[in-house]
Order: sequence, then C-alpha cells, then structure tokens
Amino acid sequence: MRIKISLKAIFNDTSLPVNYQYFLTGLIYRFIGNSSEDYSRFLHDEGYRIGESKNGFKLFCYSMLMSKNAKVRGDRITFHSGNIEWYITSPVPDFIRHLVSGVFSEGQEIKIGPDSAPSRFMIIQVETLPDPQFTNTMHLTCLSPITVSINDADHSKPHYMRPWEKGFADAIKNNLLKKYFLVHGKNLDNAGLLVALDSDYMNKRAGKIIKNIRFKGTNIIGFLAPFTVTGNTELLQTGYEAGFGEKGSMGFGMVKGRV
Repeated sequence: MRIKISLKAIFNDTSLPVNYQYFLTGLIYRFIGNSSEDYSRFLHDEGYRIGESKNGFKLFCYSMLMSKNAKVRGDRITFHSGNIEWYITSPVPDFIRHLVSGVFSEGQEIKIGPDSAPSRFMIIQVETLPDPQFTNTMHLTCLSPITVSINDADHSKPHYMRPWEKGFADAIKNNLLKKYFLVHGKNLDNAGLLVALDSDYMNKRAGKIIKNIRFKGTNIIGFLAPFTVTGNTELLQTGYEAGFGEKGSMGFGMVKGRV
C-alpha cells in the first residue's frame, strides 16, 4: 500500500541539506514509534530476515520530497512555496497501520533536519493511494534513486552498479525475489526480469542520471531515470510496494507508473 503525505513549509524559503534522506528515515521510525515502540525497534534493529541471514529487509521505501518550487543551491535545497509531496510504501500491513496511526499521533507540525536546527513543516493531508494495474511490462519513473551493489574485487567496499553494466537486471531481480519470499512466504518460479532505461531520456540527460547520496557519512550511488521493466507481474508488484533495488529504508528504490 502507498501513502501520500502532503506537507507545506511553515516559513518561506525553508531549506534542508540536499542529503536529507537520513532525517526522513528517522522521521518514519519516529512515526511508527508513536504507534508501537516495539515494532519500530524491531524494524530498525532486526527487520525481516531469511533464515539465519544477518541482514534484515525493512520492506518499505519512500520518495524524495517532491515540489515544483524547490531549488538546489550548493549543499541546500530550498522550498519556496506550495505543497510538498512525500510518498511512503510497503507491502506489510503492520507497517502501514503503525505509520498512519503514528503520523496522526504526531500532530500537524513536524520537524525535519538536524536536531540543532530542524526545519518546520505542516502536514496538510495524509491519504492512501490505489495501486496501478500490474502487467508483464510496465513503464516506470523513479521517485527516488535505484541502487544495487556487489562486492568489489578485494571485498573492501561495495561497487554500486550502473544500469548499463552486465548483471544489473539480475541484481535487481535477485533482490526482488528475496523480498517476494519474505512477503508471501514462498519462492517465485520462472521469474525473469528485463530492465531498459528510456533511451530518449538518456540522450537528453547523459551524465546526469547517476546520483550520489550521502547517508550518515557513506556515499551511495544510484540512478534516477524512467525505465521499462518486463517480468512476472507479482515480482513487479513487489518492486512497486517494497522498492526496486537495495536500501529502500534509506530513501532508495521508489517508482511510479508512467503513461
């Protein structure tokens, strides 16, 4: 299920660091904690795991803050006027239930940013959105960057894959299959996946689709571009609800359908 939160800056020319994802992640855990501290702690500390895996999946993702009147200057993004749209999605009913309950428990004003100097926003509206029709081929637009990684040659750090690299689609697919198993409790057979970036967009925006997001001192590289994905409809729905690629809970992997 997908939630849309409409915000408005309380003061004109309110700004945030361009790498604001860390603060949004913290805000989501705070929302959930307003409803259930136990679930918020479980999600943050453990997440949903396959067997004895050390790494848990959070099974949610969220969009960037979307505003037509936002301008980036240096290391700050300024919201001049008008509403700001923020989308959060998850296939887990408990997550959605605690999120919505926690948002309403928070009150109408929220603070985003460092504790020393947070920016203030008003919650204008909270609504659930209908799912699109899921088909074997879907045309999608990124609402936050998509990232997948593999270990580099000496395993010292991750290599964040570019969408034109060999194995990129398989990395997306394998991540989705794990999420599918956690959501449905079973494996999905015959789940091929093809990913093709919009060539016209690539030609117009060459060199600008790769995004470097700094999250709590770590650089994470993803891509931000329209693309077409072909595969099993259940797998595509998993991507729509839980995010395509890794690090959904850090502000990566959210998409929407496009005509």
